[in-house]
Amino acid sequence: MEWAQAANDTAMQGYVLLKKSQMAYEERDAQRVATLAEAAQRGPWQLPAKVRVEVTQQEARGLAMLGESISVIEQKLGEAQQLFGGADCADGDEDDRPQFGTYFNEGALLLRAASCYIEAGKPGRAAALFADAIAGSGLSRRDEGYFRARRAFACALSGEPDDAAEEGLTAWRIAAATNSQRTTRELARTVKVLQPRGSRPGPRQLREALRG
Repeated sequence: MEWAQAANDTAMQGYVLLKKSQMAYEERDAQRVATLAEAAQRGPWQLPAKVRVEVTQQEARGLAMLGESISVIEQKLGEAQQLFGGADCADGDEDDRPQFGTYFNEGALLLRAASCYIEAGKPGRAAALFADAIAGSGLSRRDEGYFRARRAFACALSGEPDDAAEEGLTAWRIAAATNSQRTTRELARTVKVLQPRGSRPGPRQLREALRG
């Protein structure tokens, strides 16, 4: 951030604010998620098209974590979808800063929306979006494991313990092969949600796999 300020690179300052907001999400700091995303959105800079999409979705995620209504969350997600479908994103125009948005594609759009729906208390919708993104086959093996774990968590929250366990076991096998602690931590959250259904074969198998 200091180097961006020293170089008078205002767009990079906005981009760093977005990344700081995303880091705050990993720490479950809802207030910082929301305020940093808002700062990235409102600052005196012109962000590339795909980054504007990402910032808008991040705003939605922060608002969801703070308990905002689903109508407000979906309005924000709709704005992000419209931005993504706009000419700049469709034509690949990144306002001469391609490094900012090269990784952000339709799969990423679905995954971020799914995360918002989890935070908004709509895990069934989140599970469906995670499934769509995973089916797109654009993920690395390591990321596939993580987002399968996220889908397992969404299934567990929506009262689908067998689906959660099946997806979780697939994610666990990928996590073991890729040594992904992030995926393992997400699976631990799933197991915790599944505790009331822990006597069922699937949840029990997932619990035992993680213990092993």
